[in-house]
Amino acid sequence: MTNSNTDLKPASEFIRENAPERFIYNMDPEKHEIALSTHDLQVFYGDNLALSEGDLQFERYKITSLVGASGSGKSTFLRSLNRMNDDVATVKGKIMYRGVDINTKKIDVYEMRRHIGMVFQRPNPFAKSIYDNITFALTSRGNYTKEQLDEVVETSLKQAALWDQVKDELDKSALALSGGKHSVLLLHVHWHLNQISYCWMNRLVR
Repeated sequence: MTNSNTDLKPASEFIRENAPERFIYNMDPEKHEIALSTHDLQVFYGDNLALSEGDLQFERYKITSLVGASGSGKSTFLRSLNRMNDDVATVKGKIMYRGVDINTKKIDVYEMRRHIGMVFQRPNPFAKSIYDNITFALTSRGNYTKEQLDEVVETSLKQAALWDQVKDELDKSALALSGGKHSVLLLHVHWHLNQISYCWMNRLVR
């Protein structure tokens, strides 16, 4: 008996050979300023090829929509843009942010994520107190006094119109907040931290 599968090709090569013709629109760099682009992006979960031939360009100051069927790889692609697939999947190819390939080991992913952020469809606060959620980035990346952290917490919550509701419950889990409050809390926390971190939000949208 012969085994017809002895010469099976790698999944990525098979997909390339059998894929329909691709139509890739490349923007004219003289007319469009490209903030972010991907080139031949491939994502593997173990040996399973989940995404291949990811070639997209994102113009600066423009909104780009990804439309596709459920399970087509939209979230997998997006998670790759700021290296959220690290330690979960293997990502090959180039992810260029302002001329720098951020898909390399020499990139500081924490610094990079100050420029490329992600807002999830469902807000995901840390399983920590409200206070610790707000101060997490500051305590992880800097040296601040308790008084400074207290001021950040109060200012952030006042900007989010949540201070009066939670000022006596700062030690309680942020997970106990409603979904709407999750969103408001996280967005305003990020906004305030961006101002502290040299206008992080301004960088994020560039």
